[in-house]
Amino acid sequence: MKVLLFTLCVGYGLARSAIRHSANEADYMPQGKHDADYDHEAFLGSEGKKEFDSLTAAEAQQRLWNIIPHLDEDGDGKITVDELHDWIKKQLLVYIMEDARGLHEGNDVNHDGFVSWKEFVATTYGLGFVDNEQKAPKSGDFDYRELILRDYNKFISADANGDQFLSVEEMGAFVHPEEFHHTRHLAIEESMADLDRNKDGKVSLEEYIADILADEEDHANGPEWIALERKNFLEHRDKDGDGKVDINELREWFQPEGRTQALSEARHLVKASDKNKDGVLSAKEIINNYQVFVGSQVTDFGRMLHNEL
Repeated sequence: MKVLLFTLCVGYGLARSAIRHSANEADYMPQGKHDADYDHEAFLGSEGKKEFDSLTAAEAQQRLWNIIPHLDEDGDGKITVDELHDWIKKQLLVYIMEDARGLHEGNDVNHDGFVSWKEFVATTYGLGFVDNEQKAPKSGDFDYRELILRDYNKFISADANGDQFLSVEEMGAFVHPEEFHHTRHLAIEESMADLDRNKDGKVSLEEYIADILADEEDHANGPEWIALERKNFLEHRDKDGDGKVDINELREWFQPEGRTQALSEARHLVKASDKNKDGVLSAKEIINNYQVFVGSQVTDFGRMLHNEL
């Protein structure tokens, strides 16, 4: 039961978190300021934030200094947007594959290196669902059929070679469909289904705010944070100004044309730290603005700094 609850919570959490991310500068610079506290807790988690907060500035800077050579691909002493973009993509892939390996190991019952649909259903939902996936539940029992159908659609889409088994790499697309071209449409559809409470095919401002308020931590941030989300919804998400986000606007929300979350974060990091405005970063600019980097939601510099311990 613990595995089932964990998997269901992760799946729903992915859909909710995916829709809230976008490639807009406003998301990285709320109210025109870099919110380091928000970034630390959003990406590092509360425990990771506490650990980072315990470091002195000198300790954090030294650990960041050890990473800089890995960013400078051509060794010219300058870090470009493209170099940061490459680094961020690598960190995202590491994060995705860590998730994928964990889920794969937990579902590969016969330890053959692959996960079949039956293995996944048995491990996640229980043996009783393996051959009766669409059987109506008994009165009073939770109906898992919609969740199982969602997972089945993701399983089939993630199975890139069509052999009806998921490798570790294919499990990456299953657990993070929003990060892969061939499964991203499912993440969008799931987000729409979760947020569209009245099932009219669109997400209203009220539905979006209700979803935010459903999260206790978000609710604790107070009315100012909610007001900022309301502003972002109306000014950046609702492209046609009809008060709702349709599936096309949601798709643009996930990945604006010509931009990705990783590229937008790379541009944000340069803009926030490039004090001489030459379009690139020197080691000194990175060190002097270390809080921007360790607070990054996408790069996970905080985790890398921890690994330098």
